[in-house]
Amino acid sequence: MEKKTLRICLVRHGETEENISRVLQGHMPGRLTENGRMQIISLRSQLDLNDFDVVLSSDLKRVKDTVELLLDGKQIKWLQWPMLREIDWGSLTGMKIAEVNLQQLPADVETKEMLYDRAGRVADKLRTEYAGQTVLLVSHGLFLHSLIAHFTGVPVGQLHTVNRMGNGEARWFEV
Repeated sequence: MEKKTLRICLVRHGETEENISRVLQGHMPGRLTENGRMQIISLRSQLDLNDFDVVLSSDLKRVKDTVELLLDGKQIKWLQWPMLREIDWGSLTGMKIAEVNLQQLPADVETKEMLYDRAGRVADKLRTEYAGQTVLLVSHGLFLHSLIAHFTGVPVGQLHTVNRMGNGEARWFEV
């Protein structure tokens, strides 16, 4: 049986006010800045939306706003998956990064290992349910970092070797 290739374009949401303020956003909605909106409008001009069979995205506001800017009224099947959300910072959500000891996290914080496992489940779902399709997947920085690690065969202990995506950046993969 022939294996079908999944073509996937990963996009990180546009810059948010919380990114600028260096806040742990986690599951907060987030508010795109004017620069963030411009990042996505610029990215839209580089993508041929006719190439995509489906858009998959996080259900958080900053990502939904990003997808709406990307689609600009174009009708493409769009599914929102809570499993594409950013890391859950638990009780640290909304705190400034500089005020938090990231070496001693409270028990209600999703660990990098937990995030990596969630990204692995998403990677498996994409491979099985979307083989042979071209997918636009819009999500968050740390989640995408773990998903890219899965696509490139990088184990959780080597995550630091994967280049992180910038706001409004797109990367293509064939899986």
